[in-house]
Amino acid sequence: MNLRNSITVGMLSAALLLTLSACTEDETPTTEPSKEITLRIAAGTQPADQALAHVYANALKAEGYKASLNEPAANPYQQVVDGKADLALDRAAKALSLAADPAAITGEDQLLSAEESQSLRSAINDAEGKVTALELSPADAGKILVMSQAQATLHKVDSVETLIAACADLTIISDEASSESLKTALKDAGCEKPKVVEEQTANLAGKLRTSVDSAVVLSAGNAVISDEGFYSIPGSASFFNAENYMLLADNDVDDKARAQLNSITGEFSQQSLVDLNRMVSQEDGLSPEQAAARWEWIIEE
Repeated sequence: MNLRNSITVGMLSAALLLTLSACTEDETPTTEPSKEITLRIAAGTQPADQALAHVYANALKAEGYKASLNEPAANPYQQVVDGKADLALDRAAKALSLAADPAAITGEDQLLSAEESQSLRSAINDAEGKVTALELSPADAGKILVMSQAQATLHKVDSVETLIAACADLTIISDEASSESLKTALKDAGCEKPKVVEEQTANLAGKLRTSVDSAVVLSAGNAVISDEGFYSIPGSASFFNAENYMLLADNDVDDKARAQLNSITGEFSQQSLVDLNRMVSQEDGLSPEQAAARWEWIIEE
């Protein structure tokens, strides 16, 4: 072979190899950014909140991410805003302060409905800040009014309208946090002089079992209601904020991680919330970690 031809072929081969090498490098998938760090998850102090946070952590770890839980906190969302957590789990109503105009979302009653929770999520995301609101859970831990079946029959209560008609004969037992707004809501609904008394949250289920001529404020996710055959007054959730669960994520949580988290949230039904509460809220109940390990059982029930 001629030397000039030999050199030309060699140069073409080298150029071809460099081109193929560059193409191969371009097609190599990049590592998800979140897998390079440990994602810190903040959650509230309630056992069910902690259990659900462990469910999210387990789901991330199964996809190759590293995750850890912060100490339980009264305001998990603030930890993401302050850069102390990458993810925060709480009820969406707790994020109202992140909206530019909370009153425009809640309206005149200043209560957040399930539909308005979606508007809140959109408002947070439209602001294009350093946090993103992920999907809302179907499960709603919001409060409702509950009576015994016998008391509901005695006072002919089967709706908000019949509750208001009987309100002069009933005492409403509420936690401290809800009592004032509940009085206002009852007055607005037509009860002239609502009798609302305060009780510690931990004692409300006991009051439901023993009180007469009364209705008690409980979370809709409290397993006591269905397990012991109590009556949830239809429509009474309108007196309180909806409390669908929502994750806030910072920019360190990549799209693949967010998709996995949204998948878990979508599985969290109302019955799943009741079952989770049943597992962790009893005196001899499971720890949050133990309950989280049974997640597949919970969502299949």
